[in-house]
Amino acid sequence: MQIAIFADEINRQDPAHAIHLAAAWGISHIEVRTLPGGRFPRSDDTELENFHRLVDDAGLEISAVSPGFCKCPVEDPTVPTVLAENLPRACEWALHWGTDLVSCFAFQRDDSSEVPAEIIDHIAEMNAIAAQQGCRLVLENEAACWGATGTEAATIIRQIDDPNLMLCWDPGNSARAGSPRPFPDEYAELRDLIAHVHLKNFDADTSNWALIEEGVVDWPGQLRALMKDSYEGFIVIETHLGDSPSETEVGDRELQGIEANSFRNLEYVRSLLAYD
Repeated sequence: MQIAIFADEINRQDPAHAIHLAAAWGISHIEVRTLPGGRFPRSDDTELENFHRLVDDAGLEISAVSPGFCKCPVEDPTVPTVLAENLPRACEWALHWGTDLVSCFAFQRDDSSEVPAEIIDHIAEMNAIAAQQGCRLVLENEAACWGATGTEAATIIRQIDDPNLMLCWDPGNSARAGSPRPFPDEYAELRDLIAHVHLKNFDADTSNWALIEEGVVDWPGQLRALMKDSYEGFIVIETHLGDSPSETEVGDRELQGIEANSFRNLEYVRSLLAYD
């Protein structure tokens, strides 16, 4: 199990500074979501190549890419372009950057009581395209989408029933979707599907994101369970909390905002992994 962190959860405007801090903090891998030119892979080739050069020069690697595909209604007119052009482009760049892991969502949910068949069909098609390109697809549970909780996302994955499609388990998103105990209750039902894990926390009382050491999710228990189950993938810090509860001194400078929160989350996660 390796720790990674989203570059834009360190600094959202300056990828070079984010990569510099990640290296200084001793992180070996970063996750890619948004660059100044847009959400990956919608930036132009020059920006993507320059970003990779920054990562490589810092001695870092990329854990996965998060293009944000299919966080829209299934009838959105951009969906055919996503399937025909954007997903293959994401896979091409992911492989060029040294990872085969691409995340996606299961479309914005509506008032239906069950997941519509066309949602299942579209995710299955995305999975087939990713596999043809040489990549693995991980479906991330997300409160605004079908598969809002881990349990719901696992149901979609099991209906498709293809080993190339696995789960990006995000207990924080599950808590935001209303799950009272993502761990241990949901984890027991989906542990066999997990290929990737995002770490953040959620405060149900305020309906806001929280530091990993606070909030609904029992991260000490969850990480111990992952270690016990010999999970070998990445755990990726995705702070989301921009307001800083306090400044954090690191070396001779003070971090503020999301930089401070991400560093604090990193140190907390490292302390939990030291349990083993």
